[in-house]
Order: sequence, then structure tokens, then C-alpha cells
Amino acid sequence: MEPRQRWMRALSLAGLALAVVSASGFTRFAATRKPTTISFWESHSASNPPGMALGHLIQQFNHTHRLVKVHLTITKASHKALGALAAGDAPVVAWISHYDGNFLNAHALQPWNPYLKTVPVAEKRSFYPVVWGNGIVGQQHYRIQADAKISELVYNKAIFAKAGISSFPTTWTELAKDASIIKQRVPGVIPLAWKDSSAHILPPFLSNGGKLFRPGTHQRQVDFLTPAASRTFNYFRTLYHLHELVIAHGSAIAADFGAGKIAIADGTSAGYLVKVNAAHGAFAVGAAPYPKGSTGHSANIDQGLGFVLMIHHTPAQYRAATTFLSWWFSAKTQAYWGSHSGYPPVTRAGLSLIPKNYFVQHPGVAVSVKTLASPFTISRPISDAYKEVQSALDTAFFNAVTGRTSVQSALHTLQRQANAYLSGKSEL
Repeated sequence: MEPRQRWMRALSLAGLALAVVSASGFTRFAATRKPTTISFWESHSASNPPGMALGHLIQQFNHTHRLVKVHLTITKASHKALGALAAGDAPVVAWISHYDGNFLNAHALQPWNPYLKTVPVAEKRSFYPVVWGNGIVGQQHYRIQADAKISELVYNKAIFAKAGISSFPTTWTELAKDASIIKQRVPGVIPLAWKDSSAHILPPFLSNGGKLFRPGTHQRQVDFLTPAASRTFNYFRTLYHLHELVIAHGSAIAADFGAGKIAIADGTSAGYLVKVNAAHGAFAVGAAPYPKGSTGHSANIDQGLGFVLMIHHTPAQYRAATTFLSWWFSAKTQAYWGSHSGYPPVTRAGLSLIPKNYFVQHPGVAVSVKTLASPFTISRPISDAYKEVQSALDTAFFNAVTGRTSVQSALHTLQRQANAYLSGKSEL
């Protein structure tokens, strides 16, 4: 062998040895690399369907992801995460409600924008638009909605049959007529139970042509001194004084509905499951969207918990959180969530993997899916000021409907108080 050939062969063998050592060294490094653990706070009880579904999914994620681990803590993050931040013990990720304002005012959130580049484009495009835009302030995506809550109506099919009503009403006028029929033909039954909460007051108001803010005021003034508000308040006031409507909280409504005392109950798709469980199979339960208003269409508000990143954590933890986020919104995960939690999937890809017969057996989720896709479903405002507006709305609605004040007096008080909140002033 020539000297040059021997030199080349030696160099080649040396390179091969180096490659083997480098590869084995990399393998050992990868095998010993510790996973990044992220703390995750959320509020669903482990004993209810959403909590059980979430717990199962997190176990599945931790089992299939070696380099990222999620540590779940069940707590009311919307109320406790800011206190934990002040104490230096905030979670990396939390599910908080649509009241982002207090977190944003405290500069407590890291926007998702720098990390969303790793989320597949197809996955982001699969979101229902009203869901994807729910937590954007300016151009910053601070909260990405995880569970969509949509208001809808649940009804006792046995009572409807006894009253001779063959189908659920599609307009508010028809609903009032059916409530009257139920009162006459099924004595002792409450025709309609309603929640005095803004998420259940605003949809009928919007369907009657109402607007959350007065046009041209840059969301600095509300718009309740209108025929839409008067029509909506008077509608429920009339039902109440005819003894065809009660106003109550969700747990009380679910208990009485399950006992067969209520014909139609206001709620959400998750609330549908609660009412079905309360009925214990004693009667068939149906679900329906809110009726159409004077506009000729129904309307609704999208609300619910969403993923946020808390500040004072490392880029590595934020990247790990994004890995979990992207997995959560993958089609298979959303299909499982949408078929086990009582909430609809928030992506069309997730919806496509759920068998159609599931929706026949779970009409509450089916109604929410259709409502999410409607162009007349809007996001609930997220500012601190609007949270106060909603509180004033709840009080005004209750006082007007139950006759404590007139409708016009309630609306004038509501308009004044709400505008004071939106302007940054307070009557306190």
C-alpha cells in the first residue's frame, strides 16, 4: 500500500471512530437529558366530567412525552394565580376565565406570540374564529381558549309530550306561547327557569338587535337605552309575572329540573350533562339553541377558561408549555375532550373525529358546536371594566324582571353605572 493510501485509510478510520464516539455520546446525552416540568393550574373538579377528561389527557400527555411533563394542581387560578405571583410561586400555565383584565393590568402575563410559531398552521386555522380571537388584546395573544361555554336551553321531553308540544320553539314569541301551554296543561310544573347572569341575558338582547357598546364610542359607552333592551327585559318580566318563569342559580335549577319540576332550563352544554345526571333516567332530556329574536336570528356569547403563561419563568418552560398547548389542540385530543367533557371541541379538526352518533346521544354538545360556528356568536369582553358592567346588568335585569323597579328605571340606572365603569369612574 502506498504511503498516501495508508494515510488516507488511517484518516478515514479515525473519522469513523470519532463519529461512533460522537454518536454514542449524543445518545447518552439525549438519554440523560432531564424533562422540563411545567406547573399547570385549573379549576375543574376531578370528580366531574371536565375534570376527569382533563386528568386522563394529562396522564396521556406525560406518558407520551419524555422531555415535557405537566404537573396539575386543581385550584381556582382565576382568583389565586395573581396572589401566587406576588408570593413568587405562580404556575407556568393556568386556565383563567375571560376576565383577563386584572391579569393584564398587573402585567402578569407573557404573550403566546413568540412561541406560537411552533404550532402547526393547519392547527391554528382549525380553530373556530370566535374561539381563536377570544384572548387577543391588540395583536398580542394572551389567552387561548381551552373550553368553550355556550348558553343554550335544556328541556324535559316528557313534559313537552304531556303538554302536546311536538317540537321545541324556534322564536322567543313561540317560547312564550309554549310556556303558557305548559302552565295550563301540566299543573305544578315551572315552564321556564333562567339564570340572572350576563351570559344568559345578553344573547336574547343581541338577538333583538342589541349591541354591547354604543357605536362610535370606542367601547366607552354601553347601549342599553334602546328598544332591544326594553323588549328583552319586558319579555322576561311578563313571563315572571304570569308565573311562567323563575330566576335561580345553576345548582338549584339542575336539582329541580332533575326532579321533574321544570320544563325548560337555561344553561350550557356542560350544564346539560349535569341535568341529565340529575334526572337519573326518569325522562328523556333534549337541548336546543336560544330562539331567534326580532333580527330573525339567534345570537350568543362565547366564554370559558383559557391557557395563559404567567411571567417570571424561563424560555425553556414557555417552549415546553407550547408543546403541551399544541398537543391539547391536536385533532385527537380535541376529539377526546369534546366527547368526554361536556364541552364542544374548539377546533373543526377535533369535531371531524367525533362519530356522528355521539351527537345524537349528546344534543347539548351538538347545539354548542353549531352555535360556535354561527356568525352571530361573539366573544365576551375581557376588560375589568366590563366585568363591572356585567355585574350591574345582572342586578338591573333581576330588579326589572321581578318588579322591584320599572324596566325603564332599571335601564337608565344600568346605562349610568355601566358608562361610569367603562370611563374608569366609579359610583362607590
